[in-house]
Amino acid sequence: MKAIFNPQLLEIQFCPSVASAEFYELLIQFGINIVVLLILSRAMYFKWNRNPEYMFVQLITGTIVFMICAMLRWVQLELGLALGLFAIFAIIRFRTLNVPVKEMAYLFMVVGISAINALLQVSQCLQWVIFANIFLIVLTFSMEKSYFSKRLSRRTITFNKPDLLKPSNHQQLLQELKALTELNIIRFEIGKVDYIKGHAQVRIFFEGDKNGSFNENENENDDD
Repeated sequence: MKAIFNPQLLEIQFCPSVASAEFYELLIQFGINIVVLLILSRAMYFKWNRNPEYMFVQLITGTIVFMICAMLRWVQLELGLALGLFAIFAIIRFRTLNVPVKEMAYLFMVVGISAINALLQVSQCLQWVIFANIFLIVLTFSMEKSYFSKRLSRRTITFNKPDLLKPSNHQQLLQELKALTELNIIRFEIGKVDYIKGHAQVRIFFEGDKNGSFNENENENDDD
């Protein structure tokens, strides 16, 4: 009997062998990606934000995205399935907390640069790979150094002197908050005010480390 083969099986593209030049090219790309991720997450993000959990997420996410993109170079996948792999990131939500905008920007950044490092072949697009990585590092460092080198810590307190909440008394309110907290408060924001009970929620922004206080973003629920 004549053997019948599925034509799609003949189109399968297997991963290159360990001794192939393409495999070593991918190792070089992986090394470049890991170095860039460490610079962005450890040397930059953690230096100015001091949050190891988000740094962990960035490193793991960047590595996984690189591996997925590298797989797409060798495995014949339909467009719908390929897009579905990346749609996972749109479905996943940090439902136990509100992720700050800056942390989401870092996460999106490591996803994008990992995809670039995996999909662009070094033998053909080396100059663009180098440019994209260096430009992203320089841009991130410049923004962090310019706007977040002296990042303000914040804390929400309950204030029980509603008379000082009037715009004409804000300067006196600032002095009262400094005396109450013994912190170098730069500015404040007035939140929910209850005039019947005589208290209000005031968010203060101050210089210095926030040791001894929790991160408000990690304790707010994002569930609808």
